Amino acid sequence: MKLRRNNLELYSNLLIPDVENKGVVTTKPVVINNYTIEKLKTRYIAFDTETTGLNPSRDRIIELGAVLFENGKCVKRFQSLVNPGVFISARVTAVNNITNSMIKNAPTEEVVYSELAEFLKDAYNEQTIICAHNARFDMNFLSETLMRLGYNANINYIDTLTFAKQKIKGLYNYKQDTVAHYFDIVNEQAHRAASDAETCGKILWNLIEEK
Repeated sequence: MKLRRNNLELYSNLLIPDVENKGVVTTKPVVINNYTIEKLKTRYIAFDTETTGLNPSRDRIIELGAVLFENGKCVKRFQSLVNPGVFISARVTAVNNITNSMIKNAPTEEVVYSELAEFLKDAYNEQTIICAHNARFDMNFLSETLMRLGYNANINYIDTLTFAKQKIKGLYNYKQDTVAHYFDIVNEQAHRAASDAETCGKILWNLIEEK
């Protein structure tokens, strides 16, 4: 009983932010082996962000999307614009079509990440693997934001960019759109977080099934 209570306390600490102190977040790529593949066949969460730039310390996430896959099927989605209180440049808007007026009335980081914590709770304690394309980018932004807001988390992830390079030979590049086209996956809203996340999740499933 003592061990179970300690585990519950640890789990609770992962999800409840400490607004007075910076949180501690670790992100770790998983080794792709038979055990990992069998785990992914059961459940994983695809994740994507849209940001104001490339520096996770200085720039901010302005949209995020997460899609839960079970047995290769999309069963639940989380998506939200975020108002982080910073200006979106015209250069960024040209890429993702997210404008300052769109985020003006969007929920704040504190609200969005509280809801995201509930959606990703199993991923925060290494129970569910997160996948993303060029995952280091998204994991850096996610971990930096969570720590700044006082959250603790231990996240395992898989990078579909790296996985695609291992499984598919001869593509002229391994951008998400290129790999999606290889598998005849249609991304309805490229460079929007939820649609990109779902596309990434579908890519992962096809990579798992690829001979």
